[in-house]
Amino acid sequence: MWAVRLGRPLGVAGSMLLAALVTAAALIAAAESDGADGVPEAVPDVVVKAAFLYNFAKFTEWPSLSSGAPIAACIVGDDGVAAALTDVVRGQQINGHSIDVSRSQGGGTWRICQVLFISGGETRRSTDGLSGIKTLPVLSVSDGKGFARADGIIELYVEDGRMRFAINVKAAERSGLRLSSRLLGLSKVVRTSDVQ
Repeated sequence: MWAVRLGRPLGVAGSMLLAALVTAAALIAAAESDGADGVPEAVPDVVVKAAFLYNFAKFTEWPSLSSGAPIAACIVGDDGVAAALTDVVRGQQINGHSIDVSRSQGGGTWRICQVLFISGGETRRSTDGLSGIKTLPVLSVSDGKGFARADGIIELYVEDGRMRFAINVKAAERSGLRLSSRLLGLSKVVRTSDVQ
């Protein structure tokens, strides 16, 4: 289910990331239930996206996040992802930080988010809001096509029936966030020259 590139040794950090992704896969598997004919039903995309968001947060450092402060995960335009992420993070902490999930509408409130997921249907309407946070430590994620080539940091996309992700390295650097090199190693890296 996870898009993991094999062929080179992972090392300790890579093994930890792979273990986290496997844990997320286990969460997804737990969400599966057998249908009436005994065949497992497909896992909803929202659960897969929520598991990815949780793991992205695990492998991101926010230099300005106070010790013990919660990680604010804001979801725009997809109540299903918000509900699934709430279930995934319930009782979980990342380096001593709890995760608070909220549904966000206006771009004016995005400054307080550490993780911002914008549904694909909202990306065009979110251009101004994204411009306002592109130099702030906000991990922006979307399943909107072309998001990583614009001002977004991580784009979720489906290829060969699997959910994968692309990271805009310049956008991540501009935001001041520190993404794990192993996370970058598992992604499709997008480099853009339009850093402003």
